[in-house]
Amino acid sequence: MKKLLLTAYGFSTPTIGAVALKMIHKNKVTKACIISTSWPKEKEKHPQMNQIKNDLIDMNVTKVDFLDVEFEDAKKLYDYDLIFLNGGYPFYLLHFLKKSGADRILKEKFRSGSLIFGLSAGSIVMGPSINLMQYLYPEDNQFNDVDLTGLNLTHLQIYPHFKEMLTRDATIKEKITEYENKTEVHITKLNNNQAVKIDNDTLTFLG
Repeated sequence: MKKLLLTAYGFSTPTIGAVALKMIHKNKVTKACIISTSWPKEKEKHPQMNQIKNDLIDMNVTKVDFLDVEFEDAKKLYDYDLIFLNGGYPFYLLHFLKKSGADRILKEKFRSGSLIFGLSAGSIVMGPSINLMQYLYPEDNQFNDVDLTGLNLTHLQIYPHFKEMLTRDATIKEKITEYENKTEVHITKLNNNQAVKIDNDTLTFLG
C-alpha cells in the first residue's frame, strides 16, 4: 500500500483535515515526525511547524516530534508511522534529504506502507523533480544543485499556492504553461484549500 497526502497548505479545510484523520486512524498512527529542514533559519520554531504539530495532536497522534535532517540522524525516521514533510524552501529541503540519506529512508517507508504527508515544498519534492522550481526561481537554488530529481513517490508535479501566487506575479500562469509546453510535463496547480490524496493508483483531488 502506497499512501500520500499532498497539500498546498496543510490541513487547511475541514475536508482535508477529515481525510487526513481517516488516513491516520485507518493506519493506526501513534507516532509522527515533522521534518523541519525546509525552513533554514526558523526550523521547528516556524509557526507553520507548530500548527501542524498541534493539528496532529488534535487528531490523537500520541507522539509528534520534529526532525531536522540537516543536523540530525535521518535514521530516526524509521521510528515513526507518519512522516510530514513541511513547507518552506524546496531546494534546501531536497538538498538535505539527499545529503542525509533521508530520501532513501522515505522511499523505503513509502514502499512499506507508511503514511507520508506533504505541505507546499514537502509536496513538491515528492514528485519526479523540482525542475519547475529551477525554471521559475533559479535564485533559490543556493547550493547550485544540478541533480534536481525528486523523491519519485508520485508522478505528480505540484505547484502550490497558485491563486495566491497570481496576486504576486500576474504572469505565473503563462510561465507554468510555457514550461509545460517546453517539457511536455503536466503541472498540478493547487490552491491553499486543495490537496491530493494518493492511495496506490487512486488519486483523489480535494477542494
